[in-house]
Amino acid sequence: MTYTRRTDPELAPEYAKDPAQEGFLEHLNEVLADVADAELEEIGEPYPTLHVIGVPRSGTTLLYQVLATALDMGYVNNLIAAFWRAPVYGIRLAKALGVDRLDSDFSSAYGRTAGVSEPHEFGYFWNDRLRYPDLAERGPEHADSIDWGRLRRTISNMAAATGAPMALKPMIVIWHLEHLADAMPASRFVWITRPPRETALSLLGMRRSLRGSVDHWASLRPQGAFDGAAPEWQVAAQVLLLEDAISSAAAKLGPERVLQLSYDRLCEHPNEVVRDTEALLADAGFAPIRRHVEIPDAFARGGNSALEAKHGGEVDRALAELEGLAPDEWRQVGARANARPRAGGRE
Repeated sequence: MTYTRRTDPELAPEYAKDPAQEGFLEHLNEVLADVADAELEEIGEPYPTLHVIGVPRSGTTLLYQVLATALDMGYVNNLIAAFWRAPVYGIRLAKALGVDRLDSDFSSAYGRTAGVSEPHEFGYFWNDRLRYPDLAERGPEHADSIDWGRLRRTISNMAAATGAPMALKPMIVIWHLEHLADAMPASRFVWITRPPRETALSLLGMRRSLRGSVDHWASLRPQGAFDGAAPEWQVAAQVLLLEDAISSAAAKLGPERVLQLSYDRLCEHPNEVVRDTEALLADAGFAPIRRHVEIPDAFARGGNSALEAKHGGEVDRALAELEGLAPDEWRQVGARANARPRAGGRE
């Protein structure tokens, strides 16, 4: 099968990947890929699939950790993620080693978790199966290049190997939610939202940590996201465009398939979120078993006063000018944003 390899931008030293380790894992996947694909069976959808979706820095990782800990479902952990071209093999190996279940510590660093059993967003898998060489949005015609049947077979066989529904966190799928729902009608989505201002400031913090400067792009890059504009305008556009993509799809899929919740509610009432997710899956024909694992009654909300002081005002101006506009009206606004000088100097 054709393989789409993801190319990542240069990362800060503390987040950079080991080239030797990456090469080893890529070779391992190349050896296994054809055999693993040949073993995939057309089994329909034995279970509903649960997709955790949301704008980057909106709480998707914490939500994924909570659901993978609380519910007896399959999920992709850090071991399974190493088998992105042969995920069923990864699941079988994790089960054989007894590391397929999770008691999370609910910590992460910009979506990255530590520990073999902690959830992983499975980025290389999604880039390959959706034919994305990076994290930049493609045009609407790109969906026609994706083998949706192969994706369904892979996820269905992953669920069969687990013996339960799969919970996944597919970031770039937010541009193809309706196509995914058509290919896998039993899919259900848990969509977490966070106030745009908080999310935009957190994205600036992600840039600073992962890329070494707020001036360098990080994570999903929607079309029309103001290349050349000040960073505060870029992250404001990033948040609003991605949220618009999810919102448009969710409106068409309906509340029976999409459970929307807020970051505040996840932090304040995580066990209620688990119960709502159980009900969503029960309506899809599968009532997951609640694991006897304690979930905290609440989680502390994140914040960064330094980011707020340095960038908050310009983020507010960007959001105020952009909110309420249709995305196709943003080009004119973007031209003005590109000419706007950076406030506060470079980092």
